[in-house]
Amino acid sequence: MDLTLRIILAVVLVTAAATKLRDPRALRAAVAEHGIPAPLRGAAAAGLAAAELGLAVLLLVPATARAAGVGTAALGLVFAASLGAMRLRGRRRAPCGCFGGSRERPLGLLVLRALALSAAGILVATSVADRPAPSSDALVVAALAALALAVAVLVALVLALYRQVGVLEGRLGPRTALELAEEGPPLGRPAPALAALVRRGPELVAFSSPGCRLCSELAPALEVLEREGLPVRRVKEDVDTEIFSDFRVPGTPFVVYVADGLVAAKGLVNTLEQIEELVEMGEGMVRAAA
Repeated sequence: MDLTLRIILAVVLVTAAATKLRDPRALRAAVAEHGIPAPLRGAAAAGLAAAELGLAVLLLVPATARAAGVGTAALGLVFAASLGAMRLRGRRRAPCGCFGGSRERPLGLLVLRALALSAAGILVATSVADRPAPSSDALVVAALAALALAVAVLVALVLALYRQVGVLEGRLGPRTALELAEEGPPLGRPAPALAALVRRGPELVAFSSPGCRLCSELAPALEVLEREGLPVRRVKEDVDTEIFSDFRVPGTPFVVYVADGLVAAKGLVNTLEQIEELVEMGEGMVRAAA
């Protein structure tokens, strides 16, 4: 049983490291979400992948398996603590860099996954899986305790859900991008001067401001669009104040969809879905004009 657990953990760690190395940009973006300073993100990302590979190898060697179990448990606990700190800062979802990619997932789910990894590491470190099986009476007592705990957790979840139902609608963001006709560059007209624009084909100009939480949360979504082939030109208010003024940006996060140098769509956005809907609107306008 102990060997099986070590093999499973090693496979999980190798898979995690391999997917991270396959998409380093998404990994650095995920590392940034945990508050790592920009100059250290590359080193932290590489160190994380190297640590996972190293632990995977050590888990398969009997002489080092217990130490590797301690390291795996520590890795899971550090990740869970960092996610908990993000939750205290008001975040509810975050991109998971565990197995590559930048898709956002609930923080609660990510914490549970990190704690599960830590628990598996503890089992390896303490050799619990190699000990004799407990008696039937002990198993019954443990099952009853687990059932009682599950019931208590279920009751707490139901109460929390009941509380949230009354305020859920008020917390939902706008379902479509907010387009203000009098704000932003005029539709159908050439986009204002911006050195990054090549004015050929589709381009997305994304405006952000320092201290804008939604802007930071949308960064992985913009990277997803880039990987899908849509060029994204980023403009920061503290760096390009004049460009903000030229584009008449009403607030952030604000995006402008440009097709062949012409403004085809614009709006304030909160989610990837809203950006994709705005892009579809711009493509529809281009088709209609053609």
